[in-house]
Amino acid sequence: MMNFLGKIARKIRFFSSKRGFVCDCCGGEVFEYPQKRFCEDCERKMSRNDRLICSKCGRKTRAAGVCLSCKEEVPAFERGISPFVYEKDCAALINRMKNGKRRLAYYFAERMADTLLAEYGDRMGTEKFIITAVPMTSARERERGFNQANDLADILAWELEKKGVDVELRLDILQKRREGAPQKRMDFRERKQNVAGAYHVHERKTCRDRVIVLIDDIMTTGATGSECAARLYGAGAKEVIFLVAAALLELA
Repeated sequence: MMNFLGKIARKIRFFSSKRGFVCDCCGGEVFEYPQKRFCEDCERKMSRNDRLICSKCGRKTRAAGVCLSCKEEVPAFERGISPFVYEKDCAALINRMKNGKRRLAYYFAERMADTLLAEYGDRMGTEKFIITAVPMTSARERERGFNQANDLADILAWELEKKGVDVELRLDILQKRREGAPQKRMDFRERKQNVAGAYHVHERKTCRDRVIVLIDDIMTTGATGSECAARLYGAGAKEVIFLVAAALLELA
């Protein structure tokens, strides 16, 4: 929950995000900023997550239906969704965002808001969704200086509020208690074992009978989102939707 000064700082930050006339990606002129944060050339390079998509994890697939990965190991979240595929220019931009170019979070969060509304807009008119994010350990967040998932969640909630959607932003629900081993070369089962027990629900009462939108920057195997979702369901959540900026291509 934010205090009064925190809310004022948030408004100032979002107000300042609208001041600009250049592409957030390449620096070229963009006269429709912030309605268009990227120039046309940079926009075309983004890999959209559309057409054939796994109905469970939401990753782009080669065939219709549930992907082989989800058939072998069903993730705990109800559904995964994302506006982009984590590849090429999109992957490079997300890595830039994670490494300090935080302004890119506005572009990704705005597209995430569009994706969420396209999939759940009807329900969001009758149910109040909770927006939360995959946490870092406090030590890791101090080292980086910020949590990019928190940035995405905060901007996403702001964007939905601007569109008249009543959501509740709660970045205090989950806590990460320990760091696991680097996961870059792990498959789903190895990642699942690596993150088991790493996350804790700090605000259990908040979760009861609520639809929770869990935010992260990337989904690779879905193991982190699945572990967090399992903890949220254990605290009484009605439904957990895993919304990320970009999801790795599922080749199955």
